[in-house]
Amino acid sequence: MMQIQEKDIFHGAALTQVVEHKSFKALNRATTKYGHYLINSDRALFVKYRKPNKSPWQHTFSEDDVAAIVAEIKKGQLVFLCLVCGTTTVCALDSTEIQSVLDLQADVQQWIRVEIPKGGSCHVSGTKGKLKRAIPHSSFPDKLFK
Repeated sequence: MMQIQEKDIFHGAALTQVVEHKSFKALNRATTKYGHYLINSDRALFVKYRKPNKSPWQHTFSEDDVAAIVAEIKKGQLVFLCLVCGTTTVCALDSTEIQSVLDLQADVQQWIRVEIPKGGSCHVSGTKGKLKRAIPHSSFPDKLFK
C-alpha cells in the first residue's frame, strides 16, 4: 500500500473541483512530471501548492517547471496553472496570465506570489511582473472550461 503524501492531498483539492465541474470529461497524466495533467484531452494543467494557511503564498518554479509550461504553450494547448494556497483557495492562471508573471525565456528558478487581502480576491505577482486585475476565488474551476 502506498502512503498518502501531503502533496497528494493538496493536489486533490484542485483536482476534485475540476472533476466535479459539469464540463469535465477526462483527467490524465500529461507527462511523467508530478502535477502535470491533461483535462478533457485539450487542456494542460499544472498544479503547485504551498501549505501555510495564511497569505501570502510564494510558489517556486524550477527551470524544468518553466520548460514544461513553455512546451505546452508551444504545442498550442490551453494551459492553466493552479496554485493551491493552503486550504484557503485555488488561484488559476491562464497562459496569458502565466506569461505576465513568469519570464518564459529565462533559464532560472522563478516564483509566483499569491496574496489575499482580508475579504479580497487573489493578487498575483511573479518574477516578471504583477497582474493588473485580482483573480476572484469563484473563477476556479470554471476558468478551465471557458
